[in-house]
Amino acid sequence: LRLGASSGRRVPGVSLAPDDAVQRVAGEVERGNGHRSVVIWGPGEPLLAASTYVVLRRLSWLYPDLDLAVCTNGLLLPERLEELVRSGTKRLVVSVNALTPDTASQIYQSASYRARTYEGRDAGELVLQQQWNGLSNAVEAGLAVTAYVAVIPGVNDHEADAIRAKAETVGAERVVTVTLDPLAAGA
Repeated sequence: LRLGASSGRRVPGVSLAPDDAVQRVAGEVERGNGHRSVVIWGPGEPLLAASTYVVLRRLSWLYPDLDLAVCTNGLLLPERLEELVRSGTKRLVVSVNALTPDTASQIYQSASYRARTYEGRDAGELVLQQQWNGLSNAVEAGLAVTAYVAVIPGVNDHEADAIRAKAETVGAERVVTVTLDPLAAGA
């Protein structure tokens, strides 16, 4: 579990066990360091980890005014949304990197979902459906949602503006677009 806490400035995340994560946030809050938000992400997909919900529930109970956020690839979002809301999540950052199955299949060559591995176009269709449904459902549930778009030159750059427009239409409060450097990925 990676945890980042913020008082309006960026604080680097660290990997922590659930008890350590709660203790770390408690320490920051008790010291009066002005932390207003906590963001949970990876390693891996946080919606898969039971520890994510344990930490969210504990922090929500201890600090009901704390802005709790989770970053997700969105694959499990439609089925885990209710649990996120019950656990005190107030914000989500959802990756949405494509509009069409062809583009999505270039980004997500395979996807494991419900004990099955999807490949190629099937993986792209599954991820698209889950991400966009999850984003829409989260907005309907009253969560503040940020759509995170990783633009990959030559792969999904032709869809970037349309992804932004769709995310805004669906109700994302913010859309963050980051262009990845394909040369850095191989470094």
